[in-house]
Formats: sequence, structure tokens, C-alpha cells
Amino acid sequence: MAGPAGAGKSRLVSQAVEELDGVAWVRATASAAEIPLGAFAHLLPPTPPAGNPLSWAASAIDAPTLVVDDAHLLDPVSAALVHRLVLDGRVRVLATIRTGAAAPDAVVALWKDDLVPRLDLEPLSPAETEDVLAAALGGRIETATLARFCESSQGNPLYLRELVLSGVLRDVGGLWLWHGSLTLTSTLRETIAARIGDLTAEEREVVELLAYGEPLGLDSPVLERLEDRQLITVQPDGRRLQVRLAHPLYGEVIRDSCGTLRTRAVLRRLAAMIEATGGRRREDVLRVAVWRLDGGAPGDPALLTRAAEQARAVRDLALAERLARAAIEAGGGFSVRLGLGTILSYQDRYAEAEEVFRELESGLTGDRRVDCATTRALNLLWGLGRLDQALQVLDAADDGQISVDARQGLDFVAGAVTAYGGDLDAATARLDAAERLGPPSPRGIRAGGVTRALVLASAGRATDYRNWIANLMATLGADADLYPSMTSSLVEAQIRIALSTGDLPEALRLADHARSQDDWARSSAQFGAYRATALRLGGQVRAALAAAAEAVALLPRTSAVAGGCLGELAHAQALLGDVAAAEATLARAAEQAVPVGPATEVPLQLARVWTLAARGDITGAAETALSVAASPYPTYAMIGLHDLVRLGHPSAAARLTELAVEGPLLPLLVRHATAATPGDLDEVSLGFETFGMPLHAAEASAQAALAYRDAGLLRRARSAETRAWTLTRRCQGARTLALLDLEIPGLTPRQREVAVLAARGLTNREIAERLVLSIRTVANTLYAVYERTGVNDRAALAELLDTRRE
Repeated sequence: MAGPAGAGKSRLVSQAVEELDGVAWVRATASAAEIPLGAFAHLLPPTPPAGNPLSWAASAIDAPTLVVDDAHLLDPVSAALVHRLVLDGRVRVLATIRTGAAAPDAVVALWKDDLVPRLDLEPLSPAETEDVLAAALGGRIETATLARFCESSQGNPLYLRELVLSGVLRDVGGLWLWHGSLTLTSTLRETIAARIGDLTAEEREVVELLAYGEPLGLDSPVLERLEDRQLITVQPDGRRLQVRLAHPLYGEVIRDSCGTLRTRAVLRRLAAMIEATGGRRREDVLRVAVWRLDGGAPGDPALLTRAAEQARAVRDLALAERLARAAIEAGGGFSVRLGLGTILSYQDRYAEAEEVFRELESGLTGDRRVDCATTRALNLLWGLGRLDQALQVLDAADDGQISVDARQGLDFVAGAVTAYGGDLDAATARLDAAERLGPPSPRGIRAGGVTRALVLASAGRATDYRNWIANLMATLGADADLYPSMTSSLVEAQIRIALSTGDLPEALRLADHARSQDDWARSSAQFGAYRATALRLGGQVRAALAAAAEAVALLPRTSAVAGGCLGELAHAQALLGDVAAAEATLARAAEQAVPVGPATEVPLQLARVWTLAARGDITGAAETALSVAASPYPTYAMIGLHDLVRLGHPSAAARLTELAVEGPLLPLLVRHATAATPGDLDEVSLGFETFGMPLHAAEASAQAALAYRDAGLLRRARSAETRAWTLTRRCQGARTLALLDLEIPGLTPRQREVAVLAARGLTNREIAERLVLSIRTVANTLYAVYERTGVNDRAALAELLDTRRE
């Protein structure tokens, strides 16, 4: 059994022989390797006879099973003994070796010559890591936290266990999150230190540089030795070699072993190395600034300011704040003070950010005041929910001394604030006014582009949106990646378009991609809520519940994105019938969610619709749905109106035909609202199934079943009921009003017995022989089953019976 240190070789071997009698253990060590047969000393007589020591030792081993742990450390004679025991066949041998370690020839021959099979223990995959953590912790682990555990452990079970024992995890409502900085346990530190081993002065110098500065382009004569020992990895990068430590935790151990003065010396040398090469990479600015700051060098305000901006862009907000404050202390001016306010806002410290902005703005005029006012307005809106004050700040910023670019900036941001508030027409007017002033600056292109995308997506103008985005991205080119907040907003608009057109797979793909690209709790929560929306609409209600719970766990005390997260959580809870939990979640939202406009408020209203319905208050549910139907965003009005149809009030949803939301979903919703016959509802159900919306499809089939029954068409009613139940099976336990009156097609004991055998594929003759019935009786019974259930063949019957089992 081969594997790296910590892979669990010894534990697995111990489990394998636990119930065997007569097991002898040999544990090889580096110290015993200097002594012939040293590892076997406890199994051999004290005095060896003259002659062949192997024969003597082999005859002395009388255990039927021999376990040799760390066989790569055996001395040559002990290795030869193991080889002989295997050849003799008298003793069963189970050995472990460490991959990458040199083993004696006799040990290598065991698997090379096919004397014993070799089992290589692979690192745990991400999915296996998640399973292990869930079993150990008794709860789910948050997505980003799981990624950090996978990266830090590299699938090593020992490392994984010690990371858990380090105390870095925090339980937030049954979801485990990484919290704070990592402190290695003594076991993990000693294990990794032993793996690193002794280093020469030159080797130590290289690994210290990598521990604080990887990846680095290095050229050192010791690189080959370190690579041979699997302590580093070397990858070609153009004409340079990029060098990294072979494992993330190696750096933790090396840094822990460096004192303060040594750390500062290493950091200063790193900064000097990068500066000597001209700092050609974009990230070099951030790296050099941090190294100089931590190395105790005098602060350069310009360097620190640029570094703070870069740290904010990559969402390392704690570092960004530290660099910004250092820049201010070193004499930095307006730009870094404005940046500090933004950084505080990004950390959900909105009141602190408002103080910074308000104090800064008080002494400004002209374009600088506009720059401060636009940033301050967004903090007032998204952080504090003060839409009116945000607009007042923007209006007051025009003191008559501003440039055309600044005037456009005010209009673009005012358009965004107005759009978020729900007035899409006024927002469009502000955008149009700004564009009439002339070609916008690059900053104006970004601000105006995001706002226009929001307006188009909220209005459901899918074609205009796609054309606008294509032109915008072509204009921005590669620079788009430099502005994660902008691209995040564009992805959000794209998800809204996907949802309003019924493209659930695309909405889910975009949400997952956005979460993987932006390591920021607010963004992860926001797109986690959109993930929950797509899953819920796709009938995966329990998966939606889990996604929403994870998003909620990432929320700060108050947040504008809390409405979407808590709304989806309550919505899923209500669909699963947990009314008390849904009501508690909505009550929490009243304290935690900052109301900004439809985007933050409608998810909570929709959750309230289905919470009331689950409670049995259909009148209250319909009234709430009507309030959603009055939303200034047509895409939300569409959902509210269709919820009225789902609640059994299609006549109240007549305005669906007046909406101008583009895409194939709205026509299906209109067909549902205007269905005149049970057959129309059958077609609507098929349409929803095509969209991957099984819960909506099940509701339409259930409504069709009631309509057929009212018309006296009982067989068709049973067929619709069967279809509804089949679809409901795919919805992870969801129950809505339309499904409450649905009855499972009932069968007598004899009918069920025949049906089960038919569903398994048995012929009528085979069923008759098994049940000692006539073939005619079986045929008549099966006909009655088909009549009662509404299905027409054995395959459909099998699906129905499988549904009932679940």
C-alpha cells in the first residue's frame, strides 16, 4: 500500500487486520535502518546462530500475517527477509511505503515482479473531502470554505483532520465557515516539518523566499535539489521559471519558524528583487507594497495607494484597508481617502464609510466633489437604504464648476439609484440625458453601461440587453476584467434575463461561475441567492433550501442582499411545508434586510405569498401576489401575476397579456392564465416540463385533473393525476396549493400485486403462473389497473409505482 505521509496507510492496514489472529507488526524507522534486521529485532531470538541469517530469521517468524509499516525505511537485510517471506508463501505480508521515497531493491521487487499487488492511495477528491468533512462535523460546509480545505489539505486525510482540529471553522446555523486565520496544530506542524526535513543554508534561503513571495521567477543552483525532494514545483513561464512550494502548508510552517527580524529581512529582499526587474507584472505593485510595509521600510503613498486599489479589486478587503490607512499616514491625499471609504463600504461598514465620505466631501468642489458624491450615494443606497438622501447628495454635487465628464457621471449614478428604486422610465431619461452630453469617459462607459444593463434586464428587454452587452464588452475589451464590481453587476443582469426567459440552466451556470470568480462574501451571498432561485424554479426545492441557507450564513448584520437570500430561504421552507421556519425567516428579514427597491423587496414578497398559502391563508397569499404584480419591474410583475394563476385565480392575472417581457416563458404563462379547457392545461404542463420546471408542470396537470373530473372525464382525470404525481416526485418534497387536492391513484391489494409484477416486466402468463391465476384474470386485473391509474403500458406503470414508493 503506497501513499504520501498522512494518507492513512497505517490506519487502513490496521483496520484490514483488526479481526485477524496472529498478526505481527514491524514498524521501520530511519534510526533502525542502520542496523541489519533492526526493525525485526522484537520478533527474533536474542542471539543469531552462525550461518545464513535470512534462513534463521525467516524460520523465527511464526505469525500467519506480517504487517510491515514504512517498508521503504527497512535496512537491506530486513528488506531481503520480507522478500523471502513473500516468496516462501508461508506468511501473508501487508506492507506500506511512502510514495516518492527511495525503497530498498528487495521491497521494490515485491510489486515490480508481481509478487504482491500494489494499492496506491490517491488524494481525496473535492467530493470525497466534502463527504469526510460533513461526516466529521455533522453538518454542511460552505462552498468557499470547502475550496480552502481542499487547497490547504491537497486531499491528505491527516492534513484535513489537523486543519479541522486547528479551530478555524465556525458553525453558522448548521453551516461550517472558515473564520479567522489558520493556526497549525502541533501534530500538523511537526508532520510537515519532518516532511521538509533538514535544509542547507542555500536551500533554506530559497524556501523562505517562496514562503513569503511565491510564485517567484528564481534561478538558483539548489532548485534542482529541492525539486528532486518534491519540496518545490517548477513551471516554465515564457523565458522564466515560476517556482512554488509543493504544498500550501509548507509555507505556513516555514513562516512560523521565522522570527520578526528574519521575516523583515526576507520581505525587504523580495521587494528589492522585484523592483530590480522593473516590476513588470500587474500584481507586482501589490506584492512590493505589502513586502515593504511588513518589512518596516518607509511608506511610499503613491505605491500604497495603487496597492490598496489592487487589493480592493481582488477582494482582499482587510489588506486593502490596511494599505489605504498606511498610505494616508504616509501623506496620501484625496484618492486614497476616497478609496478608504469604498473599502469600508465593501466590508459592510456602511456607517463608517458614510463618515469618511461626508467628512471628505465637505471640503471639496468641482469634479472631486462629484467623485466623492457618486461613491457616497451608492453607499447611502446599498448600505443604508437611503435612496432619497442619495439623490439629494448627487443633486447637490453640481456646483456649476464641474466638467462634462463629471456631469455625465452624476447622471449615470443618479440613473442607477433611480432604477434600483424602481422608476425605470426616470432612470432611462437620466441615462439618455448623460449620453446627449457627448461621448462618455472610460469611467462613464462603465457606470452608464451597468445602469443601462440593469434597466433593460429589469424591463425584460432581452434582445436590447444582449445587443447592449455585446457592444459594451467590445468597447471595454480586456479592461473589463479590471473592474470586478462592474462585471459582477453585468452578470447579475444577465441572470435576470435568463430567469425571465426561462433559461434556468444558463441562470444556474452564471450564478455558479460568478460565485467561483469572486471571493467576496457579499457577492457569494448574492449569487448564492440567484442559484437558489434557479434551483427552486427547476423543482430542486431542497437543493434551493441548502443554497439559500449557505447564502444567508454569509450575510453581515444588515445588508441589501439579505432580501434575496432570506427571501429564497423562506420561499423554499414554505414550499416544503415548514411554515414556522418560513415565518421566522421573514421576521429575521425585517431586521436584517436593507430595503433598496424591487430587487431586494420582491423576493421577500414572493416568499410571503407561499408562506401564507402554506398556512392556509389563500386570500392573504393572493393579495400579496397582487402587490408583486404591481411591481414597476415587468419581470417581477410577470411572476406575481402568474402566482395568482397558481393560486387558482387566473382571472386576476389578465394583465399578463399586456406585459412586454421578451422570451418564450411569458407566452406560456399567458397560456396558463387563459387556459379554457383541461386539454389546454395539459399542454401548459408539457410546456413547463420543457422549460425544466416540474413543479409548475405538476400544478398545471393537477389543475387539469380537477377540470377533467368536473367534466366527468374520469379516465383523463386519472391520467392527469398520475402525471402530476410523477412530476411532483422530481420536486424534492415540495407541496403547493394546486397539489393539495391531488389523490394518489388507489389500487386494491390484488391489483397492486399484479401491477408490481407487470411493472417489473413480467408477462401476463408469468404473472398468472406466479400468483396461480388464470391469464384472463391477470389481463382483466391489469386492465382495471390501467383504468384506475390512467396509464397505458407497463413502463408508465413502473414509473407511477416508483413514485408511490417515494
